[in-house]
Amino acid sequence: MNRLFLAALAAGVVACSGAGSILLGDSGTQPDEDAAVVQPDAQADDDVTVADVTTEDVEHPKDANVVDVAIDTWTGPPDSKIQCGPTTTCSAQKEMCCWHQSSTTKQFECVTSGSSCAGMYDVVMTCSNADNCASQGNAGYQCCATGGNYGWNTCQGYDVASSVTCKSQCDTYDYELGCSVQQQNCSDSLQTCIVSKCTAPADTMCY
Repeated sequence: MNRLFLAALAAGVVACSGAGSILLGDSGTQPDEDAAVVQPDAQADDDVTVADVTTEDVEHPKDANVVDVAIDTWTGPPDSKIQCGPTTTCSAQKEMCCWHQSSTTKQFECVTSGSSCAGMYDVVMTCSNADNCASQGNAGYQCCATGGNYGWNTCQGYDVASSVTCKSQCDTYDYELGCSVQQQNCSDSLQTCIVSKCTAPADTMCY
């Protein structure tokens, strides 16, 4: 009986020593509470939020600038024709009439520059009636011929225009051009509207 008791006691000691070894650390000592098994951080993926994503590399479409394209249109007064001799007419907005008084081949022509009408006895005519003045932005102005030029050929001895241009009111010794022979509508009621022969050929004038 004593042998059975000793055998049982020895088996119990071995069993206890095996259980104790499970609680020992790698160094053979018992681990403290801080030596816990490290688990993967379950929140590693959760920490990446939408706010952490920058937009530096994200290209946004640029605002499209809409430009209105319109054809240029003239919004000023309508053009009109300058009577330039018996048969020629010129644009009041783009041209002027040149009377080459001393010429025997081409007395009247439309030009675009005063330098093209700078010959001896040439006369620059920028209007032939009040409508031309309105076309040039001077509504209400009068077309006025200033005399004092020397007459050539059949106009010798007549008071020939030295210039024809628009004025707010013709000067005392100017001739108002563009009147109506039928209506006799000269601004000065004491004057008569006639067809000019030499002062401003083929135009009408108050005299």
